[in-house]
Amino acid sequence: MAKRDIDHRETQVLVVGAGPTGLTLALELARRGVDHVLIDAAETPATGSRGKGLQPRSLEVLDDLGVVDEVLAYGAVGTPLRLHEGRELTAELATATSTGPRPGVPYPNLVLLPEWRVERVLRDRLAEFGGAVLYGAGLEGFEQGARGVTATLAGGTTVKARYAVGCDGGRSTVRRLLGAKLDGHTHDDQYFLVGDVKIDGLARDASSAWFGQGGTYLAVAPLPHAGNAWQYQANVVPEADGSVPEPTLEIFRELFRERSGRTDVTLTEASWLSRYRFNARMVSDYRHGRVFLAGDAAHVHSPAGGQGMNTGIQDAYNLGWKLAAVLAGAPETLLDSYGAERVPVAAKVLADSSRGFESVFALKGARRLVRDHMLFPLIKHPAVMNRLLARTDQLGIAYPDSPLTAAGTTRRGPKAGERAPDARGTAADGAPLRLYDVTRGPHWTILGFGTETTSALRALGGPRVRAVRAVGRRARQVHPSGDQGHFPRTLSGDEAARLYRARRGELVLIRPDGYIALRTNSAQAVTAYLSRVLPPEAETAAARRPAA
Repeated sequence: MAKRDIDHRETQVLVVGAGPTGLTLALELARRGVDHVLIDAAETPATGSRGKGLQPRSLEVLDDLGVVDEVLAYGAVGTPLRLHEGRELTAELATATSTGPRPGVPYPNLVLLPEWRVERVLRDRLAEFGGAVLYGAGLEGFEQGARGVTATLAGGTTVKARYAVGCDGGRSTVRRLLGAKLDGHTHDDQYFLVGDVKIDGLARDASSAWFGQGGTYLAVAPLPHAGNAWQYQANVVPEADGSVPEPTLEIFRELFRERSGRTDVTLTEASWLSRYRFNARMVSDYRHGRVFLAGDAAHVHSPAGGQGMNTGIQDAYNLGWKLAAVLAGAPETLLDSYGAERVPVAAKVLADSSRGFESVFALKGARRLVRDHMLFPLIKHPAVMNRLLARTDQLGIAYPDSPLTAAGTTRRGPKAGERAPDARGTAADGAPLRLYDVTRGPHWTILGFGTETTSALRALGGPRVRAVRAVGRRARQVHPSGDQGHFPRTLSGDEAARLYRARRGELVLIRPDGYIALRTNSAQAVTAYLSRVLPPEAETAAARRPAA
């Protein structure tokens, strides 16, 4: 898209920043038919590997967006991590917790994939919906009023939108223009040099890391389907005058030789170089009138645990369906749930990643002793490593205190506010069927347990609420005859009832982003809940019209 294409453009949502967060949001809006403009200040797409791991929960999001097959095809699962002391191999750590899908979890393992590839996959998917990124369009300023936001781009072009979302990273222009402050702290005792280089002489079947006696750190990870490229990381301590070396290929080579003891390995062709400090900071509010913040624009933190890109993707996934619903006529208060749900998640990620950073990268003192003599010996045990990986998979993220979480008395199975587990079974014709095959898409889902829920599901199901009935393998199948409205799909098998610990006759309402909104035995309770969050059907076409 060229700049001239949006001179004085009017749209529904202006998305600022075309990294994984902005692309996810644009894709969420596009598949719901919401008119939007996606801009980025850079002239071309980013090329660095940056965040390079997709957690299991993000893979579920990408499944819903229709791109998980491409992600898995281009990614790598189970790449082990080899720990070294100089030339000596001290441990090899597994990074996969399962050899394949397990009950409730279709994608149990971290997938190694450079961030530029994630962005390319999302851009290609966005293009299928007619969307595109406007590059070279930096945001210069904006004003907001009662009906919308008027943004001025580099070159003087303007965009009028009902809402704007800053997805423009840790140095966010949107956040700066809002005057929103990143509260927290910065680890200023060391810097990290990072880049993408070609490496010859190392086997590409594993990542490697070296932790030196003086607190030095070096790590390299092979990037899948990226030629002979590796991501390189090393820490450096500022000199007495505060100076820190610039990241260069020669510095990378020097640090590699010193810390690995390897002189038979060659580094060439640095395609991306960067330097950073670890920050743990976030804004207190994600919403400022008609302007929102998401991803690194709202929170920055240590990469320990591989949470950054994943948290941003899920911010966008949470906000996208709510913006679409409000633009279609749902109550404006629905948008307040975005911050109510995602701010506590970011706060926990910051706390956990900071603890991880301090545990692993301590230069001296008690933490260093604990790392060397307790943590590293413990993580050599697969059970301990699996537990650590499970703490970062983001499958346990929940919204128990959200205004969208209906109070209930359920003490069995996943509760309202928690992630809805997948469940495997078969369709009425015997073909394999997953619950996530039914939930995939921009709709709500009502899941009923047992044939007793058939009538309720038929009454509740429709274009905006997809109904599915979970029955045991031996249950008698009931098939529709004549004009009987929206007959629910059938998921035959025992896994759903076991995972949800559901009794016959129970109804589970699942939000568009895969979280449980309500568990009840009352169809009336479901109807009452939906009346508060769904736009009037006659108004849904308004979401496709630009702002006036």
